[in-house]
Amino acid sequence: MMNRKPADMPQVGGMLGEGVSVEGTLIFTQTFRVDGEFKGKITRSDRLVVGEKGKVSGEIDVNALVVYGRVEGKVRVKTSLEVHPKGRIVGELEMLAPALSVMEGGFVEGTVKLTGGKGETLPASESAQKTGAKP
Repeated sequence: MMNRKPADMPQVGGMLGEGVSVEGTLIFTQTFRVDGEFKGKITRSDRLVVGEKGKVSGEIDVNALVVYGRVEGKVRVKTSLEVHPKGRIVGELEMLAPALSVMEGGFVEGTVKLTGGKGETLPASESAQKTGAKP
């Protein structure tokens, strides 16, 4: 019974372990977790989880991103982004949906752009309507 996972916990399709360093291009279709260091390009990918000791730098284009460690570079997220305590994003962030969650202790430094998936920045009033914030 102790090996059972909650139904809402996505299955990890691959992992880069702590102490491992890789450079190149990474493409995956399930959740991928980085606890080591990755430099390069992550493209056409589903959900990326960067563990507390993980570091990803380069160009990232994923459906969803969860950050416990460090991410640097140009980041494009289609659905949701979570930055947990001790998580850091440094660079250029483009969100296609207004689903950014930065928890206390989390850190985002650089530019953050919300687009409607068309590559165009949404007007402030439209962004505010989608996030529920006041313009």
